[in-house]
Amino acid sequence: MAHDALSPEAFAARLDALHPPQKLALALSGGRDSVALLKLCAGYARARGLSLCAYTVDHGLRAEAADEARRAGEWAKAAGAAHRILRWSGDKPSAGVQAAARQARYRLLIEAAQEDGCGALMTAHTLDDQAETLFMRLARSAGPKGLASMREESLVASGPGAPVRLLRPLLSFSRGEITRWLEGEGQDFVDDPSNDDPAFERVRVRALLAALGEQDILTAKALGETARRMAAAADRLAKAEDDLFDHSGGCFYGWGGISLDRWDPQASGAAGLARRLVHAAGGGAFAPNEDAAAEAFAGAVSTGGGALAGALLRRWKGRFWVVREPAALLGRAGEAAAAPEPLQGALLWDRRFIVSARDGAQDLAVAALGGAGKSFLGPRAGLFPGPAEALSTLPGLYRRGVLIAALSSPFRTGETTAARALARERYDGGIVRFY
Repeated sequence: MAHDALSPEAFAARLDALHPPQKLALALSGGRDSVALLKLCAGYARARGLSLCAYTVDHGLRAEAADEARRAGEWAKAAGAAHRILRWSGDKPSAGVQAAARQARYRLLIEAAQEDGCGALMTAHTLDDQAETLFMRLARSAGPKGLASMREESLVASGPGAPVRLLRPLLSFSRGEITRWLEGEGQDFVDDPSNDDPAFERVRVRALLAALGEQDILTAKALGETARRMAAAADRLAKAEDDLFDHSGGCFYGWGGISLDRWDPQASGAAGLARRLVHAAGGGAFAPNEDAAAEAFAGAVSTGGGALAGALLRRWKGRFWVVREPAALLGRAGEAAAAPEPLQGALLWDRRFIVSARDGAQDLAVAALGGAGKSFLGPRAGLFPGPAEALSTLPGLYRRGVLIAALSSPFRTGETTAARALARERYDGGIVRFY
């Protein structure tokens, strides 16, 4: 990708290439990158007759956050953008607070954008953010998909909600360019003290990359180009894995399971396909590494069964199956069963299903069918086309602790509640759901 110095014209060219909708939303933290995004987008919106909404998330983690959000609102108003402050309410975790804050931030931003009818949400990720992300993933021995890092456009969703486009129009511009442009504009911004706290890995990586860049050993531009090349390589690998899935007689089922006619561990793309299938059928937040997935598949082919990352692998009726592991939901030694989850409107359940209820439904909860599923279904249990173990992992609808319905195919009643399996979506990896 050719690189031009940051200017309103260069920014407009990048955003034009992303085909923005008539109404745009952006995340405005008040930091330099997001303030630059605000000002550049405001000029772009005026020139093209678009509407712009800016959202600032107050995580409630620092005393200064409320005042910073207010200042961000003033900058948004001056730029001609509508502005809202979104607050992360409720208890905060004692551990993993940064990861939880990120989940909450994206949920709030996505929901606000959809409430306001915005067709896309923009974030101010820069070339330096891309370089840091790639470097951290490289340290974890990531493959092409991980090293592809961030893309200029992707899809995100809040829990069970519909996806929204996520655009990163600053991804090819450096933090230094952004700082110089803001200084030229005379625009102030907020400096988050956590950006200088070496307790965070990204801050340490940022300092290291700055030192390497000064010596012209490893630059953000070079790492950004590597990310672009890795994205192209990841797309080619995914196409090869899809072809192998089809060649292997792969089939997705409406109840969330997957089966294959055959499995060839030596086939090109086999390890990557195994990784994606485990992630698709299991309920894990992240896919396992390819080596572990390939080993699990090889073991299951030779022994008839195995498990990895919440997925059960089984040979059954002449086919090779990848389904949800019952013990991961129903409990095992030292681990309690997953608790029922209240159902109000829509629910992302076990990261594998979107369960929805008609307005007015009360006292409902969703939990795995478990051992009660077969007796509850009676003769209908014979309609289930997959391994018997997988039946217990399907979502059941409970009222005051009593099982009243089996929700997913082939038992869906189509009355007040239904469940949609996300196995294909998880396999494709095109939507990131924040929960």
